[in-house]
Amino acid sequence: MTIEKNKIIAPLTNFKIGKEALYFITLENLEDVYNFLELKEKFNLPIFILGGGTNLLFDKFYGFVIKTKFKTFEVLEENIIKIGANLLVSEVLEELCKLELSGFEWTGGLPGEIGGAIRGNAGCFGKEIKDLVLEVEALNLKTGERKIFKEGEINFDYRNSFFKKNKDWLILNGIFRFTKRDKEKIIREIEEKINYRRERHPLEYPNAGSIFKNVSFELASKKLKDLALEKNKIKNDPFPIIPTAFIISELGLKGLKIGQAQISEKHANFIINLGGATFEDVYNLIDYIKKKVEDEFEVRLEEEIEIVKSY
Repeated sequence: MTIEKNKIIAPLTNFKIGKEALYFITLENLEDVYNFLELKEKFNLPIFILGGGTNLLFDKFYGFVIKTKFKTFEVLEENIIKIGANLLVSEVLEELCKLELSGFEWTGGLPGEIGGAIRGNAGCFGKEIKDLVLEVEALNLKTGERKIFKEGEINFDYRNSFFKKNKDWLILNGIFRFTKRDKEKIIREIEEKINYRRERHPLEYPNAGSIFKNVSFELASKKLKDLALEKNKIKNDPFPIIPTAFIISELGLKGLKIGQAQISEKHANFIINLGGATFEDVYNLIDYIKKKVEDEFEVRLEEEIEIVKSY
């Protein structure tokens, strides 16, 4: 276990935004985690679990920011794999490709770690992490309890799960089921997904991925439903949704800037850091978008990214 005081978090996030954490704790293994549980009892401070820093807007945090290093990749059966929470999605794809295991190709080009993907039920192209997960092992940072969560206990939902709603639980690993497939076909599909993201997402700038969740067609206002039907903008992902990028574009907000934060011209559900953007720049831009969408379409957008305000 290593402890750093007043560590600047910006370099650890894809947005390259973030001030200091009072204590930054690196935990290499379970022994470190249990040592940290003893340490934290001496302080009355909040805890934030830092994953890959991808879907995150971070201000500063007067407490413990913890970073774990669980990087297991263990073949339990031919197509059943135990994967540590801190392996990068790209690292997992590489290993699965070697084993000719399919089911994860849609993540090609997706940043972040497995733990974060489980926590937020990452998904795209009509597929989600929940379709692959058999169970998740996690540890409660308040009580020290370790538990195996079966599929039905994880409560996966659209970009959500038990772990996103219950932040005391630290994901250690997950067990996944894949299927066998020809290696060349796997590689081809991964490359297609990487190219898709490269062409449509503003990867040339620091960003946190999709800022908002897409809007459920069922829950949308009549005005928004009518517009989406007229423009043929309803997608299945994995249920009928109206893309938030379409909604923001329809309001003419592409390219709008506050400070050095800008709504991407390439993809309207991305906010990019032009260089030197602050937490306040991005936060105020998010708030502005939400108000404009609500005023026009009577829909309240919900953030997909996690926002850590000054605490």
